[in-house]
Amino acid sequence: MKTAHHDFSRRKFLLNAALFGGAMFLPGCASSPKRRKLGPNDRLNVAIIGVGGIGKLSISKLKDSPFVNMAAFCDVDENRAAEGFKSFPKIPKFRDYRAMLDKMDSQIDAVVISTPDHMHYPIASWAIAKGKHVYCQKPLTRTVWESRRLRRLAKEAGVITQMGNQGHTFDGWRSIKEWCEAGILGQIEEIHSWTDRPIWPQGNIKRPPAQPIPATLDYNLWLGVAPDAPYSQDVLPFNWRGFRDYGTGAGGDMACHILDVSYSAFGLDAPKKVWGDCSEYSECAWPQQATSHIEFENPRGVDGKITLHWYDGGRKPKNVKRVEQSFIDDPRMKNGTLIVGTKETVYTNEYGINPLIFPRSRMVELKRSGALPQKSIERSKFADNPQQEWAKACLDNVQPPANFEYAAPFTEVSLLLMVPVFESGVLEYDASKMRFSNRPSADKYLSSLYEYKKEFLPS
Repeated sequence: MKTAHHDFSRRKFLLNAALFGGAMFLPGCASSPKRRKLGPNDRLNVAIIGVGGIGKLSISKLKDSPFVNMAAFCDVDENRAAEGFKSFPKIPKFRDYRAMLDKMDSQIDAVVISTPDHMHYPIASWAIAKGKHVYCQKPLTRTVWESRRLRRLAKEAGVITQMGNQGHTFDGWRSIKEWCEAGILGQIEEIHSWTDRPIWPQGNIKRPPAQPIPATLDYNLWLGVAPDAPYSQDVLPFNWRGFRDYGTGAGGDMACHILDVSYSAFGLDAPKKVWGDCSEYSECAWPQQATSHIEFENPRGVDGKITLHWYDGGRKPKNVKRVEQSFIDDPRMKNGTLIVGTKETVYTNEYGINPLIFPRSRMVELKRSGALPQKSIERSKFADNPQQEWAKACLDNVQPPANFEYAAPFTEVSLLLMVPVFESGVLEYDASKMRFSNRPSADKYLSSLYEYKKEFLPS
């Protein structure tokens, strides 16, 4: 199921890696961009890139912040961004992030990126090349290669970074880590995580026919690095998630929320094996349903291994130890995780809020007996507001917990969930070399699958 631009050979991948692997400096910029020196009593001058959609959430989280000045807005769709534009009528507005970062370079300290997945890497790399701190919505990038590259760029530039998965600010993963380290859970046998996504069209669908481009939309800027394709309101502004050129499917959309609890609590790191199955899909779209299994080598697991099972499109786990199937199958349980230990089983929702040792009566018993440990891991002061957490970190010149050093390898795990969509059997993953040691044909799914338009990347 390939089109011409999806026929991306390993040779092209290596050429692209070499092309993008060099120094990424903007024409006329010094190799070390100057940044305004900030102190804890200053305000961070923030530009919002992607004002409509999820960008409205960032505006609402930051508009009354004592740490932030809104410096500029950027959106390719004036109609979709209208509400955000009206909220700050006096600040400059742009369609093109490149023009904004060039014209207002000295007036912008940091950017918030709330665009479709395929433009996270291009915009973030451009902003980093200009010395800006970066907050990027999840998933951090559309591909594994992009995540690794962005992590390196951010580290070399010394900018403060954060990925927008608010679950990392909650207590859940911290509590579960404390329970595990106190021996409450025993050794971890397996983990089951599920989502009701996609809630947009994907599967065995065709690319919709061309429609007139609205006058309020700069469609070329929306496409950005992606291949040229006809405009359709069946793709924009929301359904792009189901198309492989732009989105990352249900796994990319929700795994960066749901898997955070397990990834962070147990320090899962890179997996060793991945396999799975899925429903039908087309040459341009992700499958409607998928199940993936990822095996990690981890000292907290039975025999030093933990297997995580992922279910999307309404699929759910069966026969989970200590859990009645009726609980799992309840239609209200749209997204969640069950962590099975040799002693106890834990349930948590997609954001890790108020995790529960299952069943509830067992949780009550452990609490009353005083068996649960005291809090020993530092909690976030900004629960459910990662944007403010990041802004304060920029002023304090410290990396917040969900910085790119954490976000890039975590995003990599989330994106690896979808590789079994294209390759059957067990894939053995060599993270040190970013390749599948037993299936070289699968390596191409770690990169872009198309050649980026270079004008949208730093040169």
